[in-house]
Amino acid sequence: MNAVRTLLQIVLPFAILGGGAYVSVQIAKGGKKPAVVDEPPPPPLVRVTVARAEDVTFQVAAQGTVEALRTADLSAEVQGRIVAVNPGLRAGAMVAAGETLASLDVADFDFAIAQQRANVARAELRLAQERAEADAALRAWRELEGDRTPDDLVARAPQIRDAEAGLAAAQAALQKAERDRQRTELKAPFTGRVRGVVAEVGQMAQPGQRLATLADDGVVEVRLPIPVAEAAYLDLPLHDEVPLGQGPAVSFRADFAGRTHVWHGHVVRTEGEIDRRTRQLTVVARIEDARGTAADGKDARPPLLVGQFVQAVVVGRTFAGCTALPREALVDGSSVWLVDAENTLRKRPVDVLRAEADRVVLRGGLPDGARVLLSKIAAAEGMRVTAVDGEAGK
Repeated sequence: MNAVRTLLQIVLPFAILGGGAYVSVQIAKGGKKPAVVDEPPPPPLVRVTVARAEDVTFQVAAQGTVEALRTADLSAEVQGRIVAVNPGLRAGAMVAAGETLASLDVADFDFAIAQQRANVARAELRLAQERAEADAALRAWRELEGDRTPDDLVARAPQIRDAEAGLAAAQAALQKAERDRQRTELKAPFTGRVRGVVAEVGQMAQPGQRLATLADDGVVEVRLPIPVAEAAYLDLPLHDEVPLGQGPAVSFRADFAGRTHVWHGHVVRTEGEIDRRTRQLTVVARIEDARGTAADGKDARPPLLVGQFVQAVVVGRTFAGCTALPREALVDGSSVWLVDAENTLRKRPVDVLRAEADRVVLRGGLPDGARVLLSKIAAAEGMRVTAVDGEAGK
């Protein structure tokens, strides 16, 4: 029994393997080979956008630094010792137009006025005396000579003219002394912010000596360098300065204390030369509400400070009948691919009015409603594609 069991354990697996091999060979001989069918690959899926004619208003980006509209060095006009200084005359403080900033000792000027008033009185007395003597001389002449015309010396005409000139000179000297007396007070010529002070009580001021510097920071200007080529898209005042509001509008953006704030202004002039280093034209924009607002909360806006760096966008000209496309639609700098009604590609040359970072603006050249290829593929004339809307394919 053990011999039979051992024999079966050895022979039976080989019999099963041999039978399986025989069946496999018979199946392979009787089966049919699969048919091979050559089918063309499907058209590639591409993104397209629809061309629409529209009016396009251009904008030109620039940047610059805020500068005060006017800055004045306030100087002493007369000599004298400073006896009083306005407590508000400190760097950074605001002063109003006409406000007294410093005062000089007036004693010497009051003395000069008194002297000149005395001189005026003497000149008036002399003139009165000369006129009285002239009247007496004329009466005596008529008694002796009758109606014959007296000469100038008899009528004392030269003496009277000399006395009148002396009186006019004395009056002018009095007016100058009074003006000098007024000039002992240093006044602010306009409302602005004090930028520097050198005046102190006890200091001897000399004519022309700078005592303080005042800047008008309520109205500021920003010099904006732009490439000369960009001037084609702006209506710039190239010859004369224009009133505020007539030049192109400009929006300014600056960060202050962790927040971004916006101011609005207008171009008022262009500088009459091209920068030799950068080959750029400088446009000057003006802002009238630079002092900000005093409101609390989200509506509060800080002042636009002199020296602050700002980003600017100048609103340019509007061109009618243009076509704006995404930048990726442009091919070789002067063409686009169109997808026709049969979903085949056709190359079309275009007239590029302006190429920007994210779009190109074409001056006509495309039929309204044309589908323009956006996808970057190895495009060829007549190539078939499957088009989907550009937004849906992003």
